[in-house]
Amino acid sequence: MDNCLLPPGLALLGFLVLLPMTMPWGQLGKDGWLGGTHCVACLAPPAGSVLYHLFMCHQGGSPVYTRLLALDMCGVCLVNTLGALPIIHCTLACRPWLRPAALVGYTMLSGVAGWRALTAPSTSARLRAFGWQAGARLLVFGARGVGLGSGAPGSLPCYLRMDALALLGGLVNVARLPERWGPGRFDYWGNSHQIMHLLSVGSILQLHAGVVPDLLWAAHHACPPD
Repeated sequence: MDNCLLPPGLALLGFLVLLPMTMPWGQLGKDGWLGGTHCVACLAPPAGSVLYHLFMCHQGGSPVYTRLLALDMCGVCLVNTLGALPIIHCTLACRPWLRPAALVGYTMLSGVAGWRALTAPSTSARLRAFGWQAGARLLVFGARGVGLGSGAPGSLPCYLRMDALALLGGLVNVARLPERWGPGRFDYWGNSHQIMHLLSVGSILQLHAGVVPDLLWAAHHACPPD
């Protein structure tokens, strides 16, 4: 069995149990759909990775591998797309004229980024494909940080750690560290792909830690009159 299956497999099982239990469904009101969107976003990357690694023993050659890799990338695309929608929704909760445009714009940007990631010729190109989404999220974070956006007070640091962990995981995977320093020593444990999975799990946990209080804040916050 592929040793890289263990981190996403355990993460998937844990998320399937913990996410529904820790999401305050009864308090979200009309924003309950964002809770479901958030859960799908969190489950998509480990689910895609589990399927990717589970069938890596195939003998179908490049065509089968390409489809499995595309399935794995779909999970990353979903967390980058759906994971940001609750953040944008809460950040612009008191700007009803701007919020729909921002949600639609980010979704369209994500479609382009997802296509580029699925058709990228290399690992580094796949990482760069998500750069525009990261830039858009940083604009949202910046707006919240300077007071132009809203949201739960403690959520922004969680989102910053989320993107930092995701970026670090991508860079470690592209750089092939630490196996580049010791060829053959990390073939089974401690290789860059496993480290990337662990950092990705940490990133998703930070996303969840930020979104739950954000959604609760949005459900109970009354915007000031214009």
